[in-house]
Amino acid sequence: MQLQNYKTIIESELQGNLMLAWGPPGVGKSATILQTAEDPIVYITAEKRKIGTTVAAINRQDMKMKVGVYETFDDCIETFNNYDLFSGCKTTVLDSLTHLMVSQLSYEIMQENFDSHSEKEKQEIIKQLTVQVKMSKEGFGALADNMVRLMNALQNLTMRGIDVICTARSEERPKYNRELGIGPALAGQKFGNVMPGYFDFIAYLEAPEHTDEPIPSPDSPMEVLWKYHAPLASFDNNDGYLAKWTGVYPAKGIVRRKFNVRKVFAEANGLA
Repeated sequence: MQLQNYKTIIESELQGNLMLAWGPPGVGKSATILQTAEDPIVYITAEKRKIGTTVAAINRQDMKMKVGVYETFDDCIETFNNYDLFSGCKTTVLDSLTHLMVSQLSYEIMQENFDSHSEKEKQEIIKQLTVQVKMSKEGFGALADNMVRLMNALQNLTMRGIDVICTARSEERPKYNRELGIGPALAGQKFGNVMPGYFDFIAYLEAPEHTDEPIPSPDSPMEVLWKYHAPLASFDNNDGYLAKWTGVYPAKGIVRRKFNVRKVFAEANGLA
């Protein structure tokens, strides 16, 4: 371990930011992140959905971005640990933690142990898989342990000066914290309890509010599209929803503000 003066670290800009942006489907998480994050961007999608429509909607001319599609969790971990793949990258986006945990990784964990079971146990697993991935305590433990591996890999990317942004869908009264009115949708309790500690910022996103203002045309400048379509982001943690802000507290506050990744990071780091 090498000890350095904190000013040396700050001046060399070795550390990036780690953010979780969560909210209901269709609120504009992915689009606004790609519209307002610094490029070059590496976009990793676990949801295997069409990206062309999102890129067309944000009208961000000359955006530099590479895309990776989730295949297996081991492949995902190897990708995030391969720093050469992120050479020159300013922002990495993982979309989404909900889909990765609830669908992809949960399924892989159950399938991994399938052959070691008796025929009767195999039938029970098949039954469980038909009803949306139900797992034993051991399965949830393996799920949490693997997610910790993932978060460690993402933290290592931030130590190389890359901003990392994860997305998640929302869930009312999440099982990992029933006191919350609404929170990120994650499987199991173990990871949900430790998850907030990994992130510098947790943004709860809500749909924007419009009165009589006209909808801008799709070919409008990016700034015009952002002002109209960007969701409202809140970073103040309370019993109503899970949120977090780290750094300089901005004059405009951290509640229901138009979501802009670059502005959040600039303000929090005292650069705005």
